Amino acid sequence: MSDSMITELLVHTGDSAAKQKALVYPSLSRAESWRWTPLKALRSISRRVDCAAYQYDFPDAVQVSETDEARDLDMAFLHSQIDAPFAAVNMALADDVLHIRIPAQTFEQPLAIHLDAVGKKWQFSRMLIEVAAEAKAALWLDMRAEREAAQLPLIALEVGANSEFDMVLWLGAADEGAANTQCAYIGAKQQAHSKLRINAVQNGAALARVDVQAEIHGAEAEFLFGGVQMLSGEQVGDYHVNVRHMSEGSQSNQVVRGALRDKSNGIFDGMIYVAHGAQQTDAKQDSRYILLSNEAKSHSVPRLEIYADDVQCAHGSTVGFLDPESLFYLQSRGIDLETAQVMLISSFLHEAVVVEHEALAANLHEAISQTWTGGDED
Repeated sequence: MSDSMITELLVHTGDSAAKQKALVYPSLSRAESWRWTPLKALRSISRRVDCAAYQYDFPDAVQVSETDEARDLDMAFLHSQIDAPFAAVNMALADDVLHIRIPAQTFEQPLAIHLDAVGKKWQFSRMLIEVAAEAKAALWLDMRAEREAAQLPLIALEVGANSEFDMVLWLGAADEGAANTQCAYIGAKQQAHSKLRINAVQNGAALARVDVQAEIHGAEAEFLFGGVQMLSGEQVGDYHVNVRHMSEGSQSNQVVRGALRDKSNGIFDGMIYVAHGAQQTDAKQDSRYILLSNEAKSHSVPRLEIYADDVQCAHGSTVGFLDPESLFYLQSRGIDLETAQVMLISSFLHEAVVVEHEALAANLHEAISQTWTGGDED
C-alpha cells in the first residue's frame, strides 16, 4: 500500500503514468532505502503544494527556458529499480521544468540559481541541465527552506563527451527547530571522457536528504561526489549515492565529511555498481564523521556490487571524536581550546570539497568556513 503522505499529495492529479509510478511505492517506513531516514519533519506539518519561482543569473550564451515541455518526459536517467518516491511525485505534480542548455565553450564564472520556499508548502521544482560536448562550466544551486516548508527538487544532468561540469548544491535553512525539509534527487548521465563533480552541503534543515543516481556511460569518464554535513540540534542529514559504472576505464570517488553537534544524525549510504564488461574501473568511497556530543550519531552503509574482474574498488568509513593530541598540539602553540576545535573541524570538512572550477571551489571553501565559524555564508 502506498504511503498516505504520497497518496494525499497525488489526490488532485490526473491518472497519468507518473502518478501510477508514484503510487506503487510502499510505505516509506518500510522501503529499504528510506527506513533509516527519520520522516517526522515531513509528516508533522500539513502543507499545500506550491510552484517554484527560480532566481537565476546566466550569461547570454546559456539557453534557458521555463516550460512544460518535460511534463511527460520518461525519466530515462531514473534506473528502473531505484526507490525514488519523491522524484516520482515530482514528475506527477510539477508542471514546469527549468531547462538549461550549456553550449560548447568555457565559462570562467559560475552560473547561479537561487530557490526559496517559505511557509507551510510543498515546493516541487524540476531542472534539466544539458552540458554540451567540449563545454566547461560550473553551477551554484542555492536552496532555502524556511518556516516549515518542504523542498523536493528533481535535477537531471546530461553531460556530453569531453565536457567538464562542477556543481554545488547548498541546502540551507535558518529556522532552527522548525520542521523544514529538503529532499533532493539528482539523476546524472555522463558520456565518454567527461568529468562531473558535485558537492552537496547540508546545513540547517530539520531533515536534509540528497539522493544521487549517477550513470557513467562511455570510456574514461570521471564522477566525483563530495558531501558536507554541518548539523546541530536534532537535525538529520542523509546522503544516498548510487554510482553505476557502465563502461570501461571510468573513475569515481565519493567523499563525505560530517560534523555532528547535540543530538544530530548523519547518514551516508553509498553504492558502487560495476556492470559486466566495465573493466578497469577505479572507484572509491570514504565517509568520516566527527561527533561533537555523546548524543550525536552517524550511520554509514558503504556497498559494492561488481560484475567485472579487472577493477579497483574500495570503501571505508570511520566515526570518532576530535583527536586530543591534535588539540593539545595547537594549544601548546598558544591557541585557545575553542579556536583549536574550530580549526580542526573546519579543515576536516574542507576535505570533502571535490569541485575543481577555481571560482566555484573558492566560494565553497569560504562558505563552509564562514558557516562553521558562525558567519553568514552569503
